[in-house]
Formats: sequence, structure tokens, C-alpha cells
Amino acid sequence: MKITAIANRRRVATNVIAVALMVLGFYSLWRLPVNFLPEMTHPLARLLIYWRGATPEEIITNIADPVERQMASVDGLDYLESTSFEGMYILEVNFQYGRDIDVAYQDALAALGRAARQLPKDIDPPILFKADPSQLPVLQLVIRSDQWDLVKLRTWTDNWLKDRMLAIPGVASAEIVGGLQREIRIHLDPGSLEKYGLSLTGILRKLNQENLQQFAGRVTAGPKEFIARTMGEYRNLEEIKSVALAQQGQGGKVYVGDVARVEDWHEEVRVMTRLDGKPGIKLSVVKQADANTVEVAKAVQKRIQELQTALPSSVQLIVVENQANYVETALAGVRNAALEAAGLVLLVVYLFLGSWRQVLVMTLVLPLTLILNFILMKLAGFSINIFSLGGLVVAIGVILDNSIVVLENISRLWRKSRRAQVNDLAVEGTREVGPAILASTLSFLAIFLPFLLVPGLSSLLFK
Repeated sequence: MKITAIANRRRVATNVIAVALMVLGFYSLWRLPVNFLPEMTHPLARLLIYWRGATPEEIITNIADPVERQMASVDGLDYLESTSFEGMYILEVNFQYGRDIDVAYQDALAALGRAARQLPKDIDPPILFKADPSQLPVLQLVIRSDQWDLVKLRTWTDNWLKDRMLAIPGVASAEIVGGLQREIRIHLDPGSLEKYGLSLTGILRKLNQENLQQFAGRVTAGPKEFIARTMGEYRNLEEIKSVALAQQGQGGKVYVGDVARVEDWHEEVRVMTRLDGKPGIKLSVVKQADANTVEVAKAVQKRIQELQTALPSSVQLIVVENQANYVETALAGVRNAALEAAGLVLLVVYLFLGSWRQVLVMTLVLPLTLILNFILMKLAGFSINIFSLGGLVVAIGVILDNSIVVLENISRLWRKSRRAQVNDLAVEGTREVGPAILASTLSFLAIFLPFLLVPGLSSLLFK
């Protein structure tokens, strides 16, 4: 036990080192991120393919079969799980634990590229992304208005509120659910189409050709040069109605307004968001992977308070879920359990040892040891979560057990030889029980080794 002997001989140096480590420990504690669960890299990739109007049977035949045949050849694959319903195909590609998710994602992307040639031409571009179960929304709020309709409310949320949420440090994305997106509808009259000899494909082609805004070249005038662009995008319903579809007779033209009714409407209702029976829009704020859950949630709430003066009079922002509340409640519960356990253990120690001096020693050792752990947690990239705090609670018991054994042995030696120097008794008492304490601590740590060696989710959590 050379460390004990050196600490006794160099008390000033030992105290200086202890104070320095305490400062580093508090700094590490201040810098540690706070989350509900530890950061985990879950080997899962999710694929989304939208095919409007397609039935589940068509999706299985034309999308699921070619895609899943290629995905099945990816290295390190565990299993595939797919869902097909009207207009949408979802595939979850689960890889084996321990597989590098970045490499697995690239392999899945390559497999999707090989299957792309066999997919229908009119599908939306496939979306493949890495899924992280720990990246839950840190805050969800509902936007509603008594005066605005859902189309105007959705447009305002998408163009104004969402941008201000994304500007908050630590926010990765903001997802909108509910509301109605604006949609211009053209209701064709079958009788008029037959009368003028027009087809649906021809009208669609003509509308797309007229709705263009593109580069048209450069115009040079003396020392100046101007960029010319064709401003052909539709700005109102009248411009759509005035699109010429065909030539009729001598100088006569057939316009969209002659064969169709054009209206400013919204998309078909598929998802409805309600709060207390009133319709609204839900905005979910997702934090960045390395951001502090509590700090990001507080920053979002602060931004909401700042925006209150700039909101339209009829718009309300209501927070319906705040993950920081769950995190703080869970962490407070674990923290309180740790403090109560430490207090009860110290009381029991006093009842059995009968010395307040020994209890005082352990009272000083316990917080010092715990603070030093935060330095290691910061270096290892851990966060303060229910698992790490739970580990600290277990560590409190181990520290106190070892402290009791050492202090009781030193007290035994002191009772046998009261004339001996206390420093010598401390070194001798620690030396006698040191190997036994080391063996018992290693045996205790060996209990958790199987959780680290067995692959799976439990291994990720315990690591």
C-alpha cells in the first residue's frame, strides 16, 4: 500500500492534489450532458418509399420484393421488418449488435441503388436514414388558432415558427404533424374535354410547361451585363385559368378556365391533431446527438417566451410534452435515493462502530470519490442518466464497505498499541487488509463482466 504511505508523508501535496481533482470533478460535472438514457448506437436503418395511389398488393409486388432481395445480401444483417399500406412502404433494416452503423448504412444504400432499376418510375425518391431510438423529441408543442384555418396555420408554422426553432443551439430538426398543406385543385369537366378533344395527359403536360422559371441567358448593354430569367411560375388562380390548351377555329383558343374549375384548397386530410378537442398542429423538436436534453428543452422554452410578443394575436403555443421534466424527475429520484442510502449507511456504521470520527472520515471520502468519477465519465464520453447514476449508487455501497473494513482494522491496531504513531497505524492497517479489499472489489466487478460480453441491447446499456 505505497499510495497510503506516500499520502501520509506528503500531506500538503496530497491535499493540493485532492483539491485540484475536486475542481476538475466539479468542472466535469458541469460539462456532462444530461439525458434520460445513455447514448447508444442502435444498428438500425429505416427506408421510406412513397407511391401515391398504390395498393398494398402493388407495393409488395413492385417495391418490397426487389428491395428486400437486395437488402438480404447486406453483410451483418440481423433481420428485415417491412410494412406496406396504401401509398407507402416502410422497411426497417436491423443489423447485428456491434456492427458499425456508418458502414452498414453505406451497404444498405448500395443495395438500394442496385434495386432502384426495378422500382416503378412514378414513385417518390426513396428515403433511407439511420434510426436512433434515443433521439426522441425533447419537446412537443401544439399550435392552434381560433381565427386561422388549418391551411394558413400550417403554412405559418412551416415558414415562420419552424425556422426560429431550428436556429436554437442544439436543435437538430423540427417535425410538423397535422394541419393542412395548401393545394391548388383543378376539377376537369369530362363533357368539355370531349367537346374540345382534349386529353388528361395533354393538359398535365401543358400546365407543367407553363409553370417554369429558368435561366434565359445574359444581356450585355455597354459595360453592364444583365441576367435574364423567364418568370413563368403561377402566382394566382387567374394565371392558371388563362393557360391556353388548344387552338379552336379561326383565332379562337381553349383555356383551362373553359374546361375546368380551379380552386385554392388543401391536400386530402390524412392526419388530424387535436388538443382538448380543438384542431391544431403538433411541432416536435429533436435535439442533436451530443446536445444536453435539459439545456435544449430550456432553450426552446425560453425561445417560446421570447416569441410571445411576436405571435399573431389568435395563435397559441402550448407545450404538451417536455422530456426534460422526465429526465429531471428520474435523475432527482436516483439522486435522492443515493443520498438517503448514504445517510442510512452512515447511521448504521455509527451504530455498529460507535465512533463519530470514523463516520466523519467516510463522510469526507464519499463525496470526494464520487466527484472524481465525474472526471472519468467526462473522459469516457458518458452522460448523466439513470444508468450512470444507478452505477454511482452501487459504487457508494462498495466504497463504504471498503472504508468500514480499513477503518475498523486501523481502530483495532490503535486499541492494541495506543503508544504507536497514528500515521504508522494507518499505513499498517491499510497494508493488512489491502489485498483482501482489492480481491473483493475485483470480484464485485466480475459480476458485471457477463453483461459486457453478451451481445445485445443489455451490453450497450451496461457499457
